[in-house]
Amino acid sequence: MTTILLAIVAAVAGGFLYTIVGIIPGTDETATMVPTTIILVLAGAPAGVLIAWEVGIIVAMQCSHTIPTAMTGLPGSTMAVPLVQSCVIAKRLGVPHMAMRKMAAGSVVGTIFVLPIAIVVALLLSPLGSIIASHSGLIFTVCAVLVAYISPARWGAIAAIIPFAIFIQALQRIAVEGHGSTVFTSIFMGITIGPMIYELFGALIPSRRKQFAKDEPNESWIAPDSKQKLSLFPNPFRQLTRSQVAQCGLWSAISSVGFTMSPVGMTVLAGEASGGRKKELYDRISTCLGVQNATCNATYMAGLIIPLLGLGGVAIGGVAAGPAAPLFACAPRFEIGNNLSQLLTIPDYILFGIIGVIGGALCAYPIGMHKARSWTELMLRAVSQEALIGAFCGLVVMLSFYEAGILGVFLALTIGLVGGFLHTVFGVHTGIQFMTYYASAWIVTNLLSIASMLT
Repeated sequence: MTTILLAIVAAVAGGFLYTIVGIIPGTDETATMVPTTIILVLAGAPAGVLIAWEVGIIVAMQCSHTIPTAMTGLPGSTMAVPLVQSCVIAKRLGVPHMAMRKMAAGSVVGTIFVLPIAIVVALLLSPLGSIIASHSGLIFTVCAVLVAYISPARWGAIAAIIPFAIFIQALQRIAVEGHGSTVFTSIFMGITIGPMIYELFGALIPSRRKQFAKDEPNESWIAPDSKQKLSLFPNPFRQLTRSQVAQCGLWSAISSVGFTMSPVGMTVLAGEASGGRKKELYDRISTCLGVQNATCNATYMAGLIIPLLGLGGVAIGGVAAGPAAPLFACAPRFEIGNNLSQLLTIPDYILFGIIGVIGGALCAYPIGMHKARSWTELMLRAVSQEALIGAFCGLVVMLSFYEAGILGVFLALTIGLVGGFLHTVFGVHTGIQFMTYYASAWIVTNLLSIASMLT
């Protein structure tokens, strides 16, 4: 009972916190979710509390990121980028509030559909869990290559895998020499905020600093609010047409099967497939937005639940290797083969999953339906993007120092600078880097074996 109460508190608190984070334009899911989750893991939070927290913050952020996207045309998070074009069209049509409601409703509907579907898919895959765990290094390498191939960088990203793996293992060797053991948090958090670190270092270079300088504050135009009366927690199924609900369910199922795919890629695909055949502009835009945001949430939920429940806790896929990674591996508490997968039963996933869904939606959904404009204006006026970046950079420094002292901080800065360069300049995004991190030990071990055979 105590665990259930703590899970409710965690889900509601996480839902409120990440509702606010999602409203701030331009935030990144991995960079904002990972630090707080690591803190809970290292603090010894029970397994049920951790799964409720993770589900709650996913639901809240995937719902609230639609608010600035609909009202200003600025993406509320990385996952909101595919929604921007349709939101801009909706704003020009004078119906941004309807776009907002379609996306918020789609988010909740997609979550409701995907929770049971993901559990069923996980149970179907569970016989393969031990096989996958025993060959995790090879599987991570294959996944890294696949994720790199479908990225914009493609062959360049594939070519970067081996050098980046060697670089990671070199840093781990330094950690062993200076700290006595390998590190997880420092390397992982460095990759997480790599793009931020790269931009901050760029600001130290005079020629690049001029690119960042501005003579006046940014201006954002916010659409007017709707005067339509709604209940406190409107039925999300009634905000969508029957066809839209059916397509949300269909793409939730497809997202569960394709849980290893890029969440952004799945969202783009869902939008093109669902809205492409609609002839009337409003119908096309509203269907596209509702289904896309349902797919956003469904892909994240499936990417969390299926690897934990069905694959023995092996972090396969962009979500498991990114925003949810501390639940799979977070030294000294969790590692592959000894993480939430071994601590939770099927009823636990159902119970704490439902708690997380309700806790996450409890705050984000009503705000999205009723207070989208006022909260967007508040965030734009009162919250500095630089302050948010500084807060999460501070968390990274704290966690790295906690793990390995000042050496951990320098390791995080080093991997962040290199990873941020790859992400920003060459398009080798952090998802590829995370998969390479998990595959790096297997890659380097086999490279050394090959080298010894050839000499």
